[in-house]
Amino acid sequence: MGLKHRHSYESVTSRLIAEEKQYISASYAGDLSIALVYPNLYSLGMSNLGFLTVHRLLTAIPGVGVERFFPAFSPDMLLSPPFYSFETGRPLGDFSLIMFSFSYEGDFDKIPGMFAALGMPVHAQERNRFHPVLMAGGAAVASNPKALSAIFDIIVPGEAETTVFEIVESIRENGFDKNQLTKIPGVWIPTVSEDFLPAAKMHDVNESPAWSHIVAPSNAFGGAHMIEVMRGCPRVCSFCLARAIYSPVRAVSAEKIEKWLDAHPDCNDLGLVAPSLFDHPEIEEIFEMLYLRNVRIRNSSVKWEKLNSRILSILSSSGVNGLTLAPETGSERLRRLIKKSMAEERFIESLREIFSSGFSHVKMYFITCLPGEEEEDVEATAAFISRISAGIPDSARISAAFSVFVPKNSTEFADEKAPDGSFIKKRLRLYREKLGKLCSEMDVNFESIQEAVRQAYLSKVGSELADEYAREARLCRENQLFSRNQFLPLEF
Repeated sequence: MGLKHRHSYESVTSRLIAEEKQYISASYAGDLSIALVYPNLYSLGMSNLGFLTVHRLLTAIPGVGVERFFPAFSPDMLLSPPFYSFETGRPLGDFSLIMFSFSYEGDFDKIPGMFAALGMPVHAQERNRFHPVLMAGGAAVASNPKALSAIFDIIVPGEAETTVFEIVESIRENGFDKNQLTKIPGVWIPTVSEDFLPAAKMHDVNESPAWSHIVAPSNAFGGAHMIEVMRGCPRVCSFCLARAIYSPVRAVSAEKIEKWLDAHPDCNDLGLVAPSLFDHPEIEEIFEMLYLRNVRIRNSSVKWEKLNSRILSILSSSGVNGLTLAPETGSERLRRLIKKSMAEERFIESLREIFSSGFSHVKMYFITCLPGEEEEDVEATAAFISRISAGIPDSARISAAFSVFVPKNSTEFADEKAPDGSFIKKRLRLYREKLGKLCSEMDVNFESIQEAVRQAYLSKVGSELADEYAREARLCRENQLFSRNQFLPLEF
């Protein structure tokens, strides 16, 4: 590797670190050195409370040195090997333990290029004591841990808060003793057992909420602080993973959030993180509190039926000018099937209230290729969008984004067949035909067919994924490629 490459890397990381607001200092040296990898863009990693929580937990363990790693700083700034840690520029292969945080199944596809650059065999059984110990966790791992079972030495399919301390202490005391590690509830050592003990207890989010102890200007909330206000979702949507992997639902009280704000008096811009934010039992109290404290509110997708004039007023006063709603489909039949009811007249009335309250843009999310979806369901959704478009003020705008249904493990639709590329292509063509000129009058976006098919595969694939990745890693080494996958900017 040349000095020019290293200098370029260090100049970028130095700038990014200087822009960060860090509330907890991490030790970079210790008797156990850990690299924490987010296998996607820096901005995505610094928006992910799971990744940040693991980092924060590791900083609290005496004798542990921890550094971050991201394979790309922006979509047009991919890192080329060799790879260095974010903080000190240490070669990634020098760390004793490398932890990967996978939030999306698509990030699994970063494995071949990274392993090839590090000179590590993809198959865990081909590695030896001279290689780092490799660990994987995150929401995508919770959904399909078997996909990585032949690749990683340690897999954590559950919540990090209940396992990280015990894993690290075990490795510090016993080295990589598989038999000791497999005794820890919530930890899976695939080379020792075919299954794992479930976590003994769920993390008490109200006692210790997840929050951004490092605030990056490029995070999903525009450089705002972030705090998790609820884990899990109380709804019963047939396709949704959040309820399946984060059950039971646990909320952080308004009182706890207020105490956190007292401890962070410089916080004037706060992103509220939850799968279903507006289902929080104290959401109005939380909004009122933030409004009275002059804290700008950054929110995720809105549950339209939870909106009222006071919430709309607070959000508008907080500088929010656009809202995101997720009707999923315009077909009443499909709504019943996916267990997401909606009164259309009330939804349209809610849109009128949103725009009359000063909001200028509403983005709507839909899902196509749902189980049982017929042409008349497509027609119903197109008619629903047309009806909404016709009723908005001239000064306002709406947009629609269509994702493709992917069956996820542990959900009610887990055993449904994923649509193939040919079917998806036909369905998207039909939507464009039914929406007609609306596609030119408003922003209508459709998920990539290739990405949808790949995600469906990764959501269900088993340990054979290691064989595919081993072949790809070999090609990466031969052709000096980093990865066949794109790094896409965050859309929020």
